Amino acid sequence: MAAQTPDISSVGDALEGLVHQFADPWAFLRELIQNAIDAGSEQIDVRIEHDAERGLMVIEVADAGEGMTREIIDTRLTRLFSSAKEGDYTKIGRFGIGFVSVFAIDPELVCVDTGRAGEWWRVVFRRDRSFERIRLASPVEGTTVRLYKPASAAEVAAAREKARETLEYWCKHVRIELRLDGELMSGAMDVAGLCKVEHAEEGTRLVMALVPELAGLRGYYHGGLTLHEEHDESLPHVAFKLDSRFLEHSMTRDNVIRDENYAKAMAIVGEVARTRLAGEIVAALERCAAGEAIEAEARALLYRGAARQLGRGVVQPEWLRAALVPMLGGPPASLGELRGRPRGSKLWRARVMSPVVERLVAEGQRVVACAGDDEVEALVIAGVGERPVGIEGFCTAVAIDAAAVAGWAALREAMARLIKAAGWKVREVAVGSLNYADSVVADRLAISQASFGEVTPVAEVGLMVSGWLTSARVLVLSAEHPTLLHLRAVAEREPELAAYLAIKAFFLHGELGLATDARLATAAAEARWRRTAT
Repeated sequence: MAAQTPDISSVGDALEGLVHQFADPWAFLRELIQNAIDAGSEQIDVRIEHDAERGLMVIEVADAGEGMTREIIDTRLTRLFSSAKEGDYTKIGRFGIGFVSVFAIDPELVCVDTGRAGEWWRVVFRRDRSFERIRLASPVEGTTVRLYKPASAAEVAAAREKARETLEYWCKHVRIELRLDGELMSGAMDVAGLCKVEHAEEGTRLVMALVPELAGLRGYYHGGLTLHEEHDESLPHVAFKLDSRFLEHSMTRDNVIRDENYAKAMAIVGEVARTRLAGEIVAALERCAAGEAIEAEARALLYRGAARQLGRGVVQPEWLRAALVPMLGGPPASLGELRGRPRGSKLWRARVMSPVVERLVAEGQRVVACAGDDEVEALVIAGVGERPVGIEGFCTAVAIDAAAVAGWAALREAMARLIKAAGWKVREVAVGSLNYADSVVADRLAISQASFGEVTPVAEVGLMVSGWLTSARVLVLSAEHPTLLHLRAVAEREPELAAYLAIKAFFLHGELGLATDARLATAAAEARWRRTAT
């Protein structure tokens, strides 16, 4: 049959523009697979072979779809912008130009074998876009497209890799069996992450999960074929893949059309995120707060993701009622409880249970089990509206056994006399433990408190007060400090010297002026003279 001049040959420069409109020439594979899926094929095989003898690369895409009759060949395969798919949301293609993309890799020849309704055809396209149609005597199942292009062995190997990349991106979720040189390329639509939820309704499938990235993946698909993938922060730490009949790709296949149908699909995404995903996150947080073992990274992601949502004002009633916040000295608390605690009471934070925390809890204070600037604190800040006060700025003293306290009598009494002589208001010189869990004063020789065992700001533990308008304090000696243990022994022989040195050591963390030091030394010497003189 003589070569014919189809309509596409008259398009001229416009046709060349269509051929090369895609950024990736290998996108023609996506177009052929799209057409095969629309033709009802349940299996598509892509093969790339090298005819070394002739120096040819043969790329073959074979499907088992319904094939084409002569009428379809004449009106659709060889005629641009004549797609029968227009307005049919069960089909993927819309523009009738997909087949033209096979010329993007500049093949020497393109051969299409197809058959339907008892007629079988071969259509051969040449590089100049002319074609001829040949009737075949033997039956043809579905449609097979072969591209012939001069290539070396190295170029064929590179082409296989490029074909793999193309199929892995554009066709990874097609709901048919797609193979490249026998290897399965298609797979289920999935998202790796926490609290994964899946949603399905007529024409739409959605999978969504919490992910470490702030700007999670947004994948848009139609019939499993990729329309567009991007990363976006509008749903912080949330990734989703959406396959919907509402979605269409742009003519250049580099984006999804953002029209009213896109808005319908995104409304589904928003609803699932607000309800089902939020519910899964809340349930997981409740388990975490109750002490369920979970990897640190997963725990951090759950709290960070929830904090981001609360920070955006996405506050559902169940978020405020659920026991999401781990507490020290009590069961997990809800954000609503922490919001509604008594006016004027502080909200605290600490990593572990400690004497400071025990004292705060005994006083009715609430202590969140977290570290500063971690994900749990972030959730509390977002949900309660304030930053918990860290106990690292506070300390206490822990009582020790009475028998152990008795061994400090000589040093305590000598220090009390010397402090009084110096004019400081100290109600008692006591002994306690400063080396407790999470202590920030474990290295101190002594601390000053308003009363023994209270929660004291670290900024105040070096105070020695005097004057009529000040209240007497308690000086608590560290029962574990090696310097004090040595001075305790010295006090059995030279109590005034030991007391003077202990007071000077206490002021190593503060200020002891020369005049005060001189007055203290003089008082110690006079006390020693009086003791030894008698």
